[in-house]
Amino acid sequence: MNRVKPVSLAAALLLAALLALSAGCGRHEGSVESSHDPGHEHGHEQEAAPAADDCGSCDSHAHGASFAGAVDLEAVRTAQCEHEVLTYLCDECRYEVGVVKLAPELLKSHNAASGLVQTQRVEARRAEAGLEATGEILLNDNTTVHVTPRVTGIVSAVHVDVGARVKKGAPLFEIESVEMGEALAAYLKSHALADLSRRNYERRQTLREQKITSEADVIESRMAYEEHQTELERAEQQLRVLGMTDRDISAARTRDAAGSPGRLAFRAPQDGVILAKHATVGEMIQPGDEVMLLADLSTVWVRLDVYEQDLASMLGQKDGGRTAVTVTTRAFPERTFAGEVDLVGAVMNEATRTVEARAVLPNPEGLLRPGMFCQARVALDSGPEVLAVPREAVLSDEGRAFVFKHMQEDYYIRWPVKTGREFASAVEIAEGLQPGETVVTAGAFLLKSDVLREKMGAGCAD
Repeated sequence: MNRVKPVSLAAALLLAALLALSAGCGRHEGSVESSHDPGHEHGHEQEAAPAADDCGSCDSHAHGASFAGAVDLEAVRTAQCEHEVLTYLCDECRYEVGVVKLAPELLKSHNAASGLVQTQRVEARRAEAGLEATGEILLNDNTTVHVTPRVTGIVSAVHVDVGARVKKGAPLFEIESVEMGEALAAYLKSHALADLSRRNYERRQTLREQKITSEADVIESRMAYEEHQTELERAEQQLRVLGMTDRDISAARTRDAAGSPGRLAFRAPQDGVILAKHATVGEMIQPGDEVMLLADLSTVWVRLDVYEQDLASMLGQKDGGRTAVTVTTRAFPERTFAGEVDLVGAVMNEATRTVEARAVLPNPEGLLRPGMFCQARVALDSGPEVLAVPREAVLSDEGRAFVFKHMQEDYYIRWPVKTGREFASAVEIAEGLQPGETVVTAGAFLLKSDVLREKMGAGCAD
């Protein structure tokens, strides 16, 4: 027992010291928080770090409160950095006050359709209730082609591989076919006979005009010409049925048919991407074999699963006109893809108690890949007008929402907002913006990456 007492006494003294130190730290944090000044110098940034949770994401040295109403634009405009220039004008320091300079050539407009960034004025719009649904990206069957042969043959050449982008009319592969050779020979024979009978008919006409031959000879030669012409048209149509194009038929007439008997080139029927290829040189293929799969991915389908209790709302909206839908994916969490629901299924899945609906989405960048899972929000009814901005304009950092608002000239400032309801293609702005103000919509994430350099330790204070 005598040995325990000194240990207990030492532990008590250590605990008292820790409590005193903790109390001292608390007073220090309080002094820093209360001295957080909108115009503080760079040297105070490390001291003020504990107060970051109380000032939003501390994207700007010009504010110390948690909401946009406390942002002092005048302070941002007049603050100077350690380079003795206005901070928002300094290429190295402007990110510290949440300002980004946007080059005019990056803006989308009617004169610069290829710009990366787009802006829009804040305005009141109709509130739309949304229906959440899960979905899957699918090929658009209306722009997908299964390339199959119409005759049996041996693959003699393959010109493309999986993933290749092809234009309409580009050669895909070639085969050599006995059936095609016979059809081509019959065509060339009919072509030769038709040409011969035409010249004979023209010669008889000339002789008739000179009263050297009889009218019966002219009629006979004309009948022979028309018969051979009919045979030529039939043979030409047979070649088209087997897969030859007018271009191939014309080429066949001008080359030595014996040099490439029965050779048939298969060409792309549309622009698109080769998604599958089942052809190697020397392989025999037959009618019905899927040799290649060609798809135009500029639009895709989205299959949506609509639950039974939501079906009435979906059908009611569909009868009233087009139904807007927005889609997000795990692959591109900050991108929103907009489209329209064009079909609601007529049969319910008995196992899942859902009805399949289909949406069509533009996919000009080819980001959406068939097979992806997605979350969809279908716009249903319209409500009263509310102040809202496109969904892509609202970004977040550590759970705090913000937009990039036009400050002046080419400068945009990170501006905290309080969001409300989310609609199919827009987000309600409960506080932080006024009608008529301009915010960045498409490409806002590019500005965010520039401002968030502060978190990586970049800047003049390093």
